[in-house]
Amino acid sequence: MKKIVILFAFFLSTNINSQEQISYTFGEPTNEELNLKTYDLDSTANAVVLYTSGITEFKYKYRKVIISTKFNKKIKIFNKKGFEHSTFEIYIYNDDDFQENIIDIKGITCNKSSIIKLSKTQIFKERITDNYRKVSFTMPNLKEGSIIEVEYTIETPISLNLSLRSWEFQSNIPTKYSTYKAYIPLNFAYNRMLNGYHKLSVNTTTIEENCLIVPGYSKSASCEVITYAMENIPAFVEEEYMTDKDNFISKIEFQLSKFKRFDGFKKYYTTTWKDVDLRFKKDKNIGKQLKKMSFFKNKLPPALSLITSDLEKATFIYKFIQNYYTWTGINGMFSYVDIREAYKNKAGDVSEINISLINALKAGGLDTELMLISTRDNGSPTKVYPVITEFNYVIAKVNIEGTSYLLDATSKLTPFGILPHKCLNSYGRVMDFENESYWFDIEPIKNSKTQLFASLKLNEDGSFYGKLRRVSFGYNALLKREEVSNKSNDDIITELESNFNNLEIINYKINNKKAINKPLIETFEIEIEVPDDINMLFLNPFFTEQYKENPFKQENRLYPVNFGFPFKNIVNFSLEIPKNYSIESFPKSKAFKLIKNGGSFTLITKKHENSRITLNSTIQIAKPIYTNFEYHSLKKIFNYIINNHKTPIGIKKIN
Repeated sequence: MKKIVILFAFFLSTNINSQEQISYTFGEPTNEELNLKTYDLDSTANAVVLYTSGITEFKYKYRKVIISTKFNKKIKIFNKKGFEHSTFEIYIYNDDDFQENIIDIKGITCNKSSIIKLSKTQIFKERITDNYRKVSFTMPNLKEGSIIEVEYTIETPISLNLSLRSWEFQSNIPTKYSTYKAYIPLNFAYNRMLNGYHKLSVNTTTIEENCLIVPGYSKSASCEVITYAMENIPAFVEEEYMTDKDNFISKIEFQLSKFKRFDGFKKYYTTTWKDVDLRFKKDKNIGKQLKKMSFFKNKLPPALSLITSDLEKATFIYKFIQNYYTWTGINGMFSYVDIREAYKNKAGDVSEINISLINALKAGGLDTELMLISTRDNGSPTKVYPVITEFNYVIAKVNIEGTSYLLDATSKLTPFGILPHKCLNSYGRVMDFENESYWFDIEPIKNSKTQLFASLKLNEDGSFYGKLRRVSFGYNALLKREEVSNKSNDDIITELESNFNNLEIINYKINNKKAINKPLIETFEIEIEVPDDINMLFLNPFFTEQYKENPFKQENRLYPVNFGFPFKNIVNFSLEIPKNYSIESFPKSKAFKLIKNGGSFTLITKKHENSRITLNSTIQIAKPIYTNFEYHSLKKIFNYIINNHKTPIGIKKIN
């Protein structure tokens, strides 16, 4: 399940789902709040937001129109772990032409016997980049049971930004009440989206006459007054296997669609994809750079002319670009792009390398298009209307005999047809400038797996000797290559030995480390020493493939589980024992299936008289994405896996 998105019409003439709004006065905590020991809806919370609000108004000030937003927040601190929520960091834009201001900063810490104010000397300002400053402060006199309150106002000139800041109802601690109110002149029209999985308790719209007067104009502006609120919002908890939390946290977002000046001039901001296509086609950093295929015709190796298969041609060109360029580490989606300069330097950002790849593929006579995507840590782009800033990455899409291959040549480790894991984020927009752009799904390959072969022998003196062979395919191989690419064999040996008691790696080899189209093969020759005075030996047969902790800890999870790609983990284990030992216990054969054929865990163990034991384990995650309705099944199967992986083989010495 993707994030829930609700669009709000520009004008709403009636109140929707409206409840009584909570009043708030700064610096007046109640006795009930001061005596609060825990939050009744989440007894594990270290702190809770009792109240938070934002009020946005358009004002004429400093001889210009500004957008002014006043922020209030009141937090109850339950224990010392909650002290971290007493530090505030606020980022504001500031350059030579446009400056945001933060004014009227107030803060108090309330305890039962005292109220301490935040002093000006406790407020720090620092320049982060050429364009951004950070204002930070930590509330004073903190104690377990304190209530802290903060108030400040951010002023943004509309010449800098006409957009409204999004309002986040949800944070990483629970919130009792969160409200946002805005007085929006009817000159401005905004599309609005409710993001996340929690419903509004207040959603009202009214009209206020003459709310903005600008000197020099005879007409004043009336305002649409909107109020949104949520109550009893649980903390947003980040877990394993999720894309950017911005996809799922509950908030209201605003997208400017139209602006009418007082002199009657109108400007439209929300455009169609047809408008975006035309803009990109003419853009000097995208459209014009995509017309450089003639530049690459004499740059491609002569051996290309000997290849007749289109798929082999595409693979050849992809490898050439991949090996020729070095990625600078910059995505470069909206930066200056110069294909010729990048070729000269043999280095470039993502846009320069992958646009070069597109041009080179076109020069080779292949049908190739540019595709805009958003990486996993950047959130998912909305499909409702074009928001180009939601994209942060460029890849190539080459079409061969009815099959499309998505390519990113920035990494030396990704085989043809495989995108880096960071790019596995549902879908992207293909910019077809000859026809019309369109959405295209990102579908990961399905042959990703890791297979561990372990063959061990127990010696009569109680030591173990044997070999491990780990073979990784697909994305499992890609992630393992990324992990070990800059490590020496000694580093890998040391790291593995540190995870096991008394295990020594006598020899280690890795094959196909740079042969990215082949499986990655690792072989370990190991020895496990056991003290002489121990009569009962325990050996875990899963070695490097053991799951020790369940990645899913929440009771419920509203957002989906996103692995990125389907995979299998397979263990084939064999142990021979001498006559002076007997096998006393071992993991029993079991099977567990996920709902909706989503995957499975199977374990088959077999004791061959008293001289040998074999074990075969398979974990299959059959889909890249699981809905929140499948969460309990996933959590259950991982508990099942972990409990079985914790069960060792017990071997007793016969006296």
